[in-house]
Amino acid sequence: MKKLTAVALAMLSLSAVAEEAPDMGNPTEVYNYLGLSYGSEGANLKGMRALSEDKGEYAQKTGILFEVKNIFNEKDKSPKFSGGFDMVPGVGPVPRMNDEADNRSYRLRYGTINTKNGLGWSVDAVLADHPFFGTMSVIQTGPVATIPVGDSLLIWPILYVGGVIVEDNTEDLVMTPEQGMAQKIQSEGVDIASTIATGMVYVKWSITDKIWMLSSYQYTKELSGKSWEDSIMEGGLQLDADVTEVSFAYQVTDKQNIRAYYSTAKDDSYWVEYNYAF
Repeated sequence: MKKLTAVALAMLSLSAVAEEAPDMGNPTEVYNYLGLSYGSEGANLKGMRALSEDKGEYAQKTGILFEVKNIFNEKDKSPKFSGGFDMVPGVGPVPRMNDEADNRSYRLRYGTINTKNGLGWSVDAVLADHPFFGTMSVIQTGPVATIPVGDSLLIWPILYVGGVIVEDNTEDLVMTPEQGMAQKIQSEGVDIASTIATGMVYVKWSITDKIWMLSSYQYTKELSGKSWEDSIMEGGLQLDADVTEVSFAYQVTDKQNIRAYYSTAKDDSYWVEYNYAF
């Protein structure tokens, strides 16, 4: 009986080690979780599925992350190009913006990380509705590194390169006296509008065992093609070049937390989020 009890206790101990709680504040951690949030840009859903976990010699973890922002397509919508131009006295031809852009967007990220040296890479894809070019996909890939600074501070630099794909809008452009402008802002065919590079850094500060802060900064620049941040009228994509995001989290349990977010994207946005790890 004593031997059976000892075996049972050993199995429970091994089980506890195997089910060690993930670091939910680590942006490169791979585990199964689901998160729901609501804020100034509507309701959001995100989650991760751990695809594999090798705790052997290479200690490689792989997972896929998905995110849907503004699930219900709420809030005020940006005007969207509806085709053609209006002649405005003193200004000239102005694109006709009588439609509304969809506020919903989708993100899919596949990544792998070596838990021994903190090195990894990921592929990140975002699908959204652009106010002028219609459906837009931003696809990038690149490496990530983990840099520990003391006991309570971790830094993750990331470098992405990729491209922006937009749909054909030539049928909506009228090649008349404003032909020069139309050529400047057109997208012919399924077009790789730009090749881009994005530098990003995450910083986590563990304030206490239960409270931590995660901040990030990213800057995107075109390598070729349309400018990332110039206005549509200048032939650019008119997107945010630099974005800062800060979140404060309270770890309710080892597998649950509540976070408050602030982002400079979309002229400042904020939301509150609940996350549960399985």
